[in-house]
Amino acid sequence: MADTFLLDLVTPERSLFSGPVVELVAPGALGEFGVLPGHAHLLSELKAGRLRYRTEGGERTLAAAGGFAEVTAEKVTVLLDDAAYAEELDRETLQREIERLEAEAPDPSDERFPVWEKTLSWKKTCLEVARGA
Repeated sequence: MADTFLLDLVTPERSLFSGPVVELVAPGALGEFGVLPGHAHLLSELKAGRLRYRTEGGERTLAAAGGFAEVTAEKVTVLLDDAAYAEELDRETLQREIERLEAEAPDPSDERFPVWEKTLSWKKTCLEVARGA
């Protein structure tokens, strides 16, 4: 069995990473899951959360807005709605955006609520990653 597998991380706007990795930990819709070389085939929905991957040179963490992951024994393809590395995020701006969103919270019966809830979750995920939490 190989010591690495190929990881492709992409959003509609850009390719975030493509290369060999030792490990991937992703925020699955049913909970966080890890992938090592030789993993069984898997297709998983991803929720907003912290996504980490480890190369032979170190570990990287990014905020993931949700999407899908396809896992095979040799390759993982992750299609994300949006994503950002910690160094791309501004904590103060995110905190202000979260406060504004919370102040403008629609009623749960409002048709705008699901979009508001997803946006708030994404901003909170970004803030957690920016803080290194």
